[in-house]
Amino acid sequence: MKSRKGYLLLESIISLFIIVTISLSLYSFLFFSNKYKKTIEDNVQLYEQGEEMCYQINKVIENSNGIISIGDLNGNTIKGDTSSYIKINSIKCEYKNQYRNVKDKEVSYKSNKKLFINTLNSSGNSEPGGYEIGDYVDYISVMIENNKISVKLNLSKNDEKYETTFKSYIKKF
Repeated sequence: MKSRKGYLLLESIISLFIIVTISLSLYSFLFFSNKYKKTIEDNVQLYEQGEEMCYQINKVIENSNGIISIGDLNGNTIKGDTSSYIKINSIKCEYKNQYRNVKDKEVSYKSNKKLFINTLNSSGNSEPGGYEIGDYVDYISVMIENNKISVKLNLSKNDEKYETTFKSYIKKF
């Protein structure tokens, strides 16, 4: 039998170093790929939420007979054209007329970062209930000019942000 004189210890150290290097490489690869996957999922979810909210808000505004009022975050009512985007918490749309007895609707932003479509009672206040059209909303802002309303939605989830803008035609304001 040959005497190895210390090679066994050196071989063990080199093997251990190789195993640790491969393990750390795999761990970092899995960590970053998982982080990247979550980022992509958040971006996709924000995009889908934004598109669905744009569709729903556009449908409410364009199918209405006009806008009753737009309320900003301070409780003031926006009247007429605006020169820049103003952060809002509600858009009340008129649906009722002499030919159809349908309740008016409101797109409302709640402080828990969600958007709802509610029906309005005869005094112009939101009825209980309604349905949620999206969440992850940081704020909703509007700019009104020449019978068109530009709506900007700012969404965020975790560290990801998404902003979308669309225009709707207003029959009367």
